[in-house]
Amino acid sequence: MAAGEIAAQKPSAPSNSAGPASGVSTSTLGATTTNRNSPINSTSNSGDLSRPIFLSGSVLFDDGTPPNTDVRIERVCRGNPRLESHTDSKGHFSFQVGGPSSFNQSATDASYSGGSNSNGSNSAYNPFGASLPASAVGTTSVLMDCELRAAYPGYRSDSVQLGSRHSMDDPEVGTIVLHRLANVKGTTISLTSSLAPKAAQKDFAKGMQAAQKGKYEEAEGKLQEATKEYPKYAEAWFQLGQVQEKLNKNANAAEDYTAAINADAKFVSPYDRLARLSASSTKWEDAEKYSKEAIDLNPVEFPSSFWYNALANYNLKRDAEAEKSARSLVKLDRAHAYPDAERMLADLTSARGDLAEAADHLKAYLDEAPAGKSAEQARKQLARIEQAKAAQASNQPK
Repeated sequence: MAAGEIAAQKPSAPSNSAGPASGVSTSTLGATTTNRNSPINSTSNSGDLSRPIFLSGSVLFDDGTPPNTDVRIERVCRGNPRLESHTDSKGHFSFQVGGPSSFNQSATDASYSGGSNSNGSNSAYNPFGASLPASAVGTTSVLMDCELRAAYPGYRSDSVQLGSRHSMDDPEVGTIVLHRLANVKGTTISLTSSLAPKAAQKDFAKGMQAAQKGKYEEAEGKLQEATKEYPKYAEAWFQLGQVQEKLNKNANAAEDYTAAINADAKFVSPYDRLARLSASSTKWEDAEKYSKEAIDLNPVEFPSSFWYNALANYNLKRDAEAEKSARSLVKLDRAHAYPDAERMLADLTSARGDLAEAADHLKAYLDEAPAGKSAEQARKQLARIEQAKAAQASNQPK
Protein backbone atom coordinates (compact mmCIF):
# COMPACT_ATOMS: atom_id res chain seq x y z
CA MET A 1 0.00 0.00 0.00
CA ALA A 2 1.49 3.33 -1.03
CA ALA A 3 2.17 5.88 1.64
CA GLY A 4 -0.24 8.80 1.79
CA GLU A 5 0.51 12.45 1.33
CA ILE A 6 1.07 15.10 3.95
CA ALA A 7 0.13 18.73 4.06
CA ALA A 8 -0.19 21.58 6.50
CA GLN A 9 -3.14 23.92 6.70
CA LYS A 10 -3.65 27.17 8.50
CA PRO A 11 -6.05 26.56 11.39
CA SER A 12 -9.44 28.18 11.20
CA ALA A 13 -12.33 27.30 13.47
CA PRO A 14 -11.67 24.69 16.14
CA SER A 15 -11.97 21.26 14.62
CA ASN A 16 -10.79 17.71 15.02
CA SER A 17 -8.24 16.09 12.75
CA ALA A 18 -9.27 15.35 9.21
CA GLY A 19 -7.55 13.78 6.25
CA PRO A 20 -7.47 10.89 3.81
CA ALA A 21 -7.72 7.32 4.97
CA SER A 22 -4.04 6.72 4.38
CA GLY A 23 -2.75 10.20 5.21
CA VAL A 24 -0.99 11.87 8.08
CA SER A 25 -1.80 15.22 9.66
CA THR A 26 0.33 18.30 9.83
CA SER A 27 -2.08 19.72 12.37
CA THR A 28 0.88 21.27 14.11
CA LEU A 29 1.51 23.73 11.33
CA GLY A 30 0.14 27.11 10.49
CA ALA A 31 0.26 27.72 6.71
CA THR A 32 -1.48 25.97 3.86
CA THR A 33 0.81 23.53 2.08
CA THR A 34 0.29 20.45 -0.02
CA ASN A 35 2.65 17.55 -0.45
CA ARG A 36 2.14 13.88 0.41
CA ASN A 37 -1.26 14.31 2.04
CA SER A 38 -4.57 16.11 2.22
CA PRO A 39 -4.73 18.86 4.84
CA ILE A 40 -5.55 18.18 8.46
CA ASN A 41 -5.92 20.88 11.04
CA SER A 42 -6.85 21.21 14.67
CA THR A 43 -7.17 23.97 17.22
CA SER A 44 -8.38 24.36 20.73
CA ASN A 45 -10.27 26.78 22.96
CA SER A 46 -9.11 27.13 26.51
CA GLY A 47 -12.07 29.21 27.60
CA ASP A 48 -12.18 31.47 30.66
CA LEU A 49 -13.23 30.58 34.15
CA SER A 50 -16.09 32.55 35.65
CA ARG A 51 -14.73 31.53 39.05
CA PRO A 52 -11.04 31.30 39.85
CA ILE A 53 -9.49 27.99 40.82
CA PHE A 54 -6.72 28.25 43.40
CA LEU A 55 -3.79 25.82 43.30
CA SER A 56 -0.82 25.48 45.61
CA GLY A 57 1.93 22.99 46.35
CA SER A 58 5.69 22.56 46.54
CA VAL A 59 8.61 21.37 44.42
CA LEU A 60 11.38 19.02 45.50
CA PHE A 61 14.60 18.06 43.70
CA ASP A 62 15.24 14.33 43.85
CA ASP A 63 19.01 14.78 44.13
CA GLY A 64 18.92 17.05 47.16
CA THR A 65 19.42 20.33 45.29
CA PRO A 66 18.05 23.08 47.56
CA PRO A 67 14.87 24.94 46.57
CA ASN A 68 15.20 28.24 44.73
CA THR A 69 13.05 30.90 43.11
CA ASP A 70 13.99 29.99 39.51
CA VAL A 71 11.67 26.97 39.21
CA ARG A 72 8.77 27.65 36.86
CA ILE A 73 5.32 26.27 37.54
CA GLU A 74 3.56 25.54 34.25
CA ARG A 75 0.06 24.46 33.31
CA VAL A 76 0.34 22.29 30.20
CA CYS A 77 -2.82 21.81 28.16
CA ARG A 78 -2.62 19.41 25.19
CA GLY A 79 1.10 20.07 24.82
CA ASN A 80 1.04 23.86 25.27
CA PRO A 81 2.92 25.05 28.39
CA ARG A 82 1.74 28.20 30.13
CA LEU A 83 3.70 29.84 32.94
CA GLU A 84 1.57 30.28 36.05
CA SER A 85 4.04 31.00 38.85
CA HIS A 86 7.51 30.45 40.30
CA THR A 87 8.49 28.73 43.51
CA ASP A 88 9.61 30.76 46.51
CA SER A 89 12.91 30.25 48.31
CA LYS A 90 11.45 27.27 50.19
CA GLY A 91 10.07 25.57 47.07
CA HIS A 92 6.41 26.54 47.63
CA PHE A 93 4.06 27.99 45.03
CA SER A 94 0.47 29.19 44.77
CA PHE A 95 -1.61 30.85 42.06
CA GLN A 96 -5.09 31.13 40.67
CA VAL A 97 -6.41 30.07 37.28
CA GLY A 98 -9.17 32.10 35.72
CA GLY A 99 -11.16 34.95 37.16
CA PRO A 100 -11.27 38.54 35.92
CA SER A 101 -7.82 39.46 37.26
CA SER A 102 -5.95 36.45 35.93
CA PHE A 103 -2.71 37.17 34.07
CA ASN A 104 -0.27 34.57 32.84
CA GLN A 105 2.95 34.87 30.92
CA SER A 106 4.87 32.03 29.31
CA ALA A 107 7.72 31.18 27.02
CA THR A 108 5.19 29.27 24.95
CA ASP A 109 1.96 30.82 26.19
CA ALA A 110 -1.02 28.87 24.92
CA SER A 111 -2.89 32.09 24.15
CA TYR A 112 -0.56 33.00 21.34
CA SER A 113 1.76 30.09 20.75
CA GLY A 114 0.53 28.82 17.44
CA GLY A 115 0.78 31.14 14.49
CA SER A 116 -1.89 33.50 13.28
CA ASN A 117 -5.35 33.54 14.74
CA SER A 118 -7.63 35.08 12.20
CA ASN A 119 -10.24 36.24 14.68
CA GLY A 120 -7.68 38.03 16.82
CA SER A 121 -9.08 36.54 20.01
CA ASN A 122 -7.24 35.23 23.04
CA SER A 123 -8.48 31.67 22.51
CA ALA A 124 -5.67 29.19 23.01
CA TYR A 125 -4.46 27.62 19.80
CA ASN A 126 -3.90 23.91 20.32
CA PRO A 127 -1.57 22.88 17.52
CA PHE A 128 -1.37 19.17 18.24
CA GLY A 129 -4.54 17.33 19.07
CA ALA A 130 -8.27 17.54 18.64
CA SER A 131 -10.14 20.61 19.85
CA LEU A 132 -12.16 20.62 23.02
CA PRO A 133 -15.74 19.43 22.46
CA ALA A 134 -18.35 22.14 22.59
CA SER A 135 -19.65 20.77 25.88
CA ALA A 136 -16.26 21.36 27.47
CA VAL A 137 -16.19 25.10 26.92
CA GLY A 138 -17.34 26.66 30.16
CA THR A 139 -16.35 27.06 33.75
CA THR A 140 -13.93 24.11 33.81
CA SER A 141 -12.68 24.15 30.20
CA VAL A 142 -9.43 25.91 31.07
CA LEU A 143 -8.33 22.78 32.96
CA MET A 144 -9.56 20.22 30.44
CA ASP A 145 -6.70 17.97 29.26
CA CYS A 146 -4.31 19.95 31.46
CA GLU A 147 -1.56 18.97 33.85
CA LEU A 148 0.62 20.90 36.26
CA ARG A 149 4.38 20.53 36.18
CA ALA A 150 7.57 22.26 37.27
CA ALA A 151 10.31 23.35 34.85
CA TYR A 152 13.99 23.70 35.63
CA PRO A 153 17.01 23.19 33.34
CA GLY A 154 18.36 19.64 33.37
CA TYR A 155 15.40 18.12 35.20
CA ARG A 156 12.22 16.26 34.29
CA SER A 157 9.07 17.01 36.26
CA ASP A 158 6.38 14.80 37.69
CA SER A 159 2.94 15.99 36.63
CA VAL A 160 -0.37 16.56 38.39
CA GLN A 161 -3.54 16.03 36.35
CA LEU A 162 -5.95 18.96 36.60
CA GLY A 163 -8.90 17.98 34.42
CA SER A 164 -11.24 17.02 37.25
CA ARG A 165 -10.55 20.03 39.49
CA HIS A 166 -13.20 22.60 40.37
CA SER A 167 -13.22 25.95 42.12
CA MET A 168 -14.38 24.52 45.47
CA ASP A 169 -11.74 21.77 45.66
CA ASP A 170 -8.83 21.78 48.10
CA PRO A 171 -6.16 23.92 46.35
CA GLU A 172 -3.27 21.77 47.59
CA VAL A 173 -1.83 19.57 44.82
CA GLY A 174 1.02 18.11 46.88
CA THR A 175 4.71 17.88 46.02
CA ILE A 176 6.01 17.88 42.45
CA VAL A 177 9.35 16.08 42.17
CA LEU A 178 12.03 17.18 39.71
CA HIS A 179 14.26 14.33 38.49
CA ARG A 180 17.73 15.07 37.12
CA LEU A 181 18.03 14.18 33.43
CA ALA A 182 20.98 12.43 31.82
CA ASN A 183 22.22 13.38 28.34
CA VAL A 184 20.12 16.56 28.16
CA LYS A 185 22.23 19.49 26.95
CA GLY A 186 19.47 21.96 26.16
CA THR A 187 17.02 23.78 28.38
CA THR A 188 13.38 24.81 28.20
CA ILE A 189 14.21 28.24 29.64
CA SER A 190 17.06 30.56 28.81
CA LEU A 191 19.68 31.07 31.47
CA THR A 192 20.52 34.52 30.06
CA SER A 193 17.26 35.99 31.35
CA SER A 194 18.54 36.36 34.89
CA LEU A 195 21.37 38.57 33.59
CA ALA A 196 19.07 41.07 31.88
CA PRO A 197 19.17 44.62 33.30
CA LYS A 198 16.07 45.82 35.14
CA ALA A 199 15.00 48.14 32.33
CA ALA A 200 15.01 45.25 29.85
CA GLN A 201 13.12 43.01 32.27
CA LYS A 202 10.53 45.75 32.75
CA ASP A 203 9.97 46.11 29.00
CA PHE A 204 9.84 42.32 28.68
CA ALA A 205 7.13 42.10 31.35
CA LYS A 206 5.11 44.88 29.68
CA GLY A 207 5.44 43.13 26.33
CA MET A 208 4.25 39.84 27.78
CA GLN A 209 1.24 41.50 29.41
CA ALA A 210 0.30 43.26 26.17
CA ALA A 211 0.58 39.97 24.26
CA GLN A 212 -1.65 38.23 26.80
CA LYS A 213 -4.29 40.91 26.15
CA GLY A 214 -4.01 40.48 22.39
CA LYS A 215 -2.29 43.85 21.90
CA TYR A 216 0.37 42.41 19.64
CA GLU A 217 1.66 45.64 18.09
CA GLU A 218 2.24 47.05 21.57
CA ALA A 219 3.85 43.79 22.66
CA GLU A 220 6.11 43.86 19.61
CA GLY A 221 7.35 47.34 20.47
CA LYS A 222 8.08 46.53 24.12
CA LEU A 223 9.88 43.29 23.31
CA GLN A 224 11.95 45.04 20.65
CA GLU A 225 12.98 47.59 23.29
CA ALA A 226 13.96 44.77 25.64
CA THR A 227 16.19 43.18 22.99
CA LYS A 228 17.81 46.53 22.17
CA GLU A 229 18.61 47.10 25.83
CA TYR A 230 19.96 43.57 26.21
CA PRO A 231 20.86 41.86 22.90
CA LYS A 232 21.59 38.58 24.71
CA TYR A 233 18.01 38.42 26.01
CA ALA A 234 17.18 35.07 24.35
CA GLU A 235 13.77 34.79 26.02
CA ALA A 236 12.75 38.23 24.75
CA TRP A 237 13.87 37.36 21.21
CA PHE A 238 11.87 34.15 21.42
CA GLN A 239 8.73 35.91 22.67
CA LEU A 240 9.14 38.58 20.01
CA GLY A 241 9.10 35.83 17.41
CA GLN A 242 5.91 34.41 18.93
CA VAL A 243 4.23 37.82 18.76
CA GLN A 244 5.37 38.45 15.20
CA GLU A 245 3.89 35.12 14.15
CA LYS A 246 0.58 36.47 15.47
CA LEU A 247 1.12 39.53 13.28
CA ASN A 248 1.78 37.30 10.24
CA LYS A 249 5.41 38.43 10.12
CA ASN A 250 6.86 34.97 9.82
CA ALA A 251 10.09 36.11 8.17
CA ASN A 252 10.72 38.49 11.07
CA ALA A 253 9.81 35.75 13.53
CA ALA A 254 12.39 33.43 11.98
CA GLU A 255 15.04 36.14 12.39
CA ASP A 256 14.04 36.58 16.04
CA TYR A 257 14.26 32.84 16.74
CA THR A 258 17.71 32.80 15.12
CA ALA A 259 18.72 35.74 17.33
CA ALA A 260 17.49 33.80 20.36
CA ILE A 261 19.70 30.87 19.39
CA ASN A 262 22.67 33.19 18.88
CA ALA A 263 22.08 34.60 22.36
CA ASP A 264 21.72 31.19 24.02
CA ALA A 265 22.58 28.17 21.89
CA LYS A 266 21.22 25.75 24.51
CA PHE A 267 17.75 27.34 24.62
CA VAL A 268 15.72 24.71 22.76
CA SER A 269 12.39 26.47 22.15
CA PRO A 270 13.53 28.64 19.20
CA TYR A 271 14.89 25.58 17.35
CA ASP A 272 11.48 23.97 17.75
CA ARG A 273 9.67 27.05 16.41
CA LEU A 274 12.04 27.36 13.46
CA ALA A 275 11.25 23.74 12.63
CA ARG A 276 7.56 24.58 12.78
CA LEU A 277 7.91 27.64 10.54
CA SER A 278 10.00 25.69 8.05
CA ALA A 279 7.48 22.87 7.88
CA SER A 280 4.58 25.30 7.49
CA SER A 281 6.22 26.64 4.34
CA THR A 282 7.24 23.15 3.13
CA LYS A 283 10.93 23.83 3.63
CA TRP A 284 11.38 20.24 4.64
CA GLU A 285 15.18 20.21 4.70
CA ASP A 286 15.17 23.15 7.12
CA ALA A 287 12.41 21.56 9.18
CA GLU A 288 14.46 18.38 9.46
CA LYS A 289 17.59 20.33 10.41
CA TYR A 290 16.05 22.47 13.15
CA SER A 291 13.96 19.67 14.62
CA LYS A 292 17.02 17.42 14.77
CA GLU A 293 18.98 20.15 16.56
CA ALA A 294 16.17 20.47 19.10
CA ILE A 295 16.06 16.69 19.61
CA ASP A 296 19.83 16.48 20.00
CA LEU A 297 19.75 19.18 22.69
CA ASN A 298 16.74 17.85 24.56
CA PRO A 299 15.18 14.50 23.54
CA VAL A 300 12.79 14.51 26.50
CA GLU A 301 10.77 17.73 26.69
CA PHE A 302 10.00 18.62 23.06
CA PRO A 303 7.69 16.02 21.52
CA SER A 304 6.73 18.60 18.89
CA SER A 305 10.26 18.43 17.49
CA PHE A 306 9.90 14.68 16.98
CA TRP A 307 6.68 15.38 15.06
CA TYR A 308 8.27 18.02 12.82
CA ASN A 309 11.21 15.68 12.23
CA ALA A 310 8.93 12.78 11.33
CA LEU A 311 6.86 15.04 9.10
CA ALA A 312 9.88 16.47 7.30
CA ASN A 313 11.46 13.08 6.68
CA TYR A 314 8.12 11.66 5.54
CA ASN A 315 7.81 14.41 2.92
CA LEU A 316 11.44 13.93 1.93
CA LYS A 317 10.61 10.24 1.48
CA ARG A 318 13.17 9.20 4.05
CA ASP A 319 10.80 6.64 5.46
CA ALA A 320 13.23 4.99 7.88
CA GLU A 321 14.04 8.32 9.55
CA ALA A 322 10.38 9.31 9.62
CA GLU A 323 9.45 6.02 11.25
CA LYS A 324 12.22 6.38 13.84
CA SER A 325 11.01 9.83 14.91
CA ALA A 326 7.36 8.80 14.89
CA ARG A 327 8.11 5.79 17.11
CA SER A 328 10.08 7.98 19.51
CA LEU A 329 7.18 10.41 19.60
CA VAL A 330 4.64 7.71 20.40
CA LYS A 331 6.77 6.60 23.35
CA LEU A 332 7.21 10.17 24.58
CA ASP A 333 3.64 11.34 24.01
CA ARG A 334 2.00 10.20 27.24
CA ALA A 335 -0.82 12.73 26.82
CA HIS A 336 -1.63 11.41 23.30
CA ALA A 337 -1.40 14.91 21.89
CA TYR A 338 -0.12 13.62 18.53
CA PRO A 339 -2.52 10.91 17.34
CA ASP A 340 -1.41 11.48 13.76
CA ALA A 341 1.92 9.87 14.60
CA GLU A 342 -0.03 6.61 14.77
CA ARG A 343 -1.52 7.30 11.35
CA MET A 344 1.94 7.96 9.93
CA LEU A 345 3.20 4.67 11.37
CA ALA A 346 0.19 2.90 9.90
CA ASP A 347 1.07 4.35 6.50
CA LEU A 348 4.72 3.40 6.73
CA THR A 349 4.21 -0.12 8.02
CA SER A 350 1.42 -0.91 5.56
CA ALA A 351 3.59 0.38 2.69
CA ARG A 352 6.16 -2.29 3.44
CA GLY A 353 3.51 -4.98 3.84
CA ASP A 354 3.32 -5.26 7.63
CA LEU A 355 -0.46 -5.23 7.77
CA ALA A 356 -0.73 -6.49 11.33
CA GLU A 357 1.31 -3.61 12.73
CA ALA A 358 -0.46 -1.11 10.48
CA ALA A 359 -3.78 -2.29 11.91
CA ASP A 360 -2.46 -1.87 15.44
CA HIS A 361 -1.44 1.73 14.75
CA LEU A 362 -4.81 2.56 13.22
CA LYS A 363 -6.55 1.10 16.26
CA ALA A 364 -4.31 3.21 18.50
CA TYR A 365 -5.17 6.29 16.45
CA LEU A 366 -8.88 5.60 16.77
CA ASP A 367 -8.51 5.12 20.51
CA GLU A 368 -6.81 8.50 20.80
CA ALA A 369 -9.02 10.43 18.34
CA PRO A 370 -12.31 8.51 18.09
CA ALA A 371 -14.32 11.59 17.11
CA GLY A 372 -11.79 13.14 14.74
CA LYS A 373 -12.88 14.14 11.26
CA SER A 374 -10.52 11.53 9.86
CA ALA A 375 -11.75 8.80 12.20
CA GLU A 376 -14.25 7.42 9.70
CA GLN A 377 -11.62 7.32 6.98
CA ALA A 378 -9.24 5.58 9.37
CA ARG A 379 -11.95 3.00 10.12
CA LYS A 380 -12.35 2.36 6.41
CA GLN A 381 -8.61 1.99 6.00
CA LEU A 382 -8.54 -0.40 8.95
CA ALA A 383 -11.34 -2.44 7.40
CA ARG A 384 -9.41 -2.72 4.14
CA ILE A 385 -6.32 -3.86 6.01
CA GLU A 386 -8.30 -6.43 7.98
CA GLN A 387 -9.74 -7.76 4.71
CA ALA A 388 -6.25 -7.98 3.24
CA LYS A 389 -5.01 -9.81 6.34
CA ALA A 390 -7.90 -12.28 6.05
CA ALA A 391 -7.11 -12.84 2.38
CA GLN A 392 -3.45 -13.50 3.23
CA ALA A 393 -4.47 -15.98 5.92
CA SER A 394 -6.79 -17.86 3.57
CA ASN A 395 -4.00 -18.26 1.06
CA GLN A 396 -1.65 -19.82 3.57
CA PRO A 397 -1.16 -23.58 3.11
CA LYS A 398 -3.01 -25.64 5.71
